[in-house]
Amino acid sequence: MRPSPFHILLAATAIAAAPFASATTLSECLGFAPADKVLIVNADDIGMHPDLDKAAFALLDKQQIQDLSIMPPTPNFAAAAKMARDRKLAVGVHLTLTNEWQDKQPWGGVLPKSDVPSLYNPQGRLWATTQEVAQHAKPAEVKKELLAQIAKVRAAGLTITHLDAHMVFWAASPALLDIYAGLARETGIPIVMQGFFMPSAEQLKATREMQASGVVTPDAYFMHYNPDQRTAQRYAGYDGWIATLPAGINHLAIHPAEDSPSARASIADLVLRLSDFEVWSGADIQRLGKDLKRTDYKAMQQLQQKVNAGGKTCLSR
Repeated sequence: MRPSPFHILLAATAIAAAPFASATTLSECLGFAPADKVLIVNADDIGMHPDLDKAAFALLDKQQIQDLSIMPPTPNFAAAAKMARDRKLAVGVHLTLTNEWQDKQPWGGVLPKSDVPSLYNPQGRLWATTQEVAQHAKPAEVKKELLAQIAKVRAAGLTITHLDAHMVFWAASPALLDIYAGLARETGIPIVMQGFFMPSAEQLKATREMQASGVVTPDAYFMHYNPDQRTAQRYAGYDGWIATLPAGINHLAIHPAEDSPSARASIADLVLRLSDFEVWSGADIQRLGKDLKRTDYKAMQQLQQKVNAGGKTCLSR
């Protein structure tokens, strides 16, 4: 049977197996009690389209979500970066190796094709799927592009608190996974392991082993990307999900958007995005989550820097 991406990750980063109970809980390092259920709601795909960006910043301004992740290669990056700077907001970087939109939003990489030719398809855009990236992209060029994306966000005057992966590209091959997993140590920025395809117990075991090795990553990651289940009616899937959250630091990725003729023309999954915006701007979801603790990535970013500087930290065993 083919190993799961997290098992590949553990092998690729040479993490020694350890009993689940022996790993340090990240939430305790951040000042939470072991039983606390802590949530970070993060809007990703920022920079892709103005109506996505407006929705995410509206939720942040009202403190209905905690964070966002910006896409360096996308058409609205400069405007989104200015919105973050104006708010003195630290951001995540939604590292991007694919363009699933192609003709509707024809972006390439931060680096030109002449620098990283294996990352581009014959039409001069990033590959449409992660499988194509795994097939064609040279690891050295992947790493070069990802570091350039991080540098672009910093050059825009923004503080970076975490890294996550658009389309979960790291799951497409061991080489991509190895590059992604190494970024925390190389850059001093926490990474998000997007293991929503795994049961919570498996996520917790894998991520806590990573934490014990010095890679700062949330305990569990969740995403409700299900366009076929969204309609004009309010989506109720998040309501019951809140009650199932495990103790620890939980990352939820959402994809909010506002409606407009431009969004309808260029965003194929707009119904899902409008649905996410409706849910997370409403009073019902805030009421259902009132007993959860909330945080963002600032403390985790500081912890990763301490780990990288050497010496014992609360993650050490």
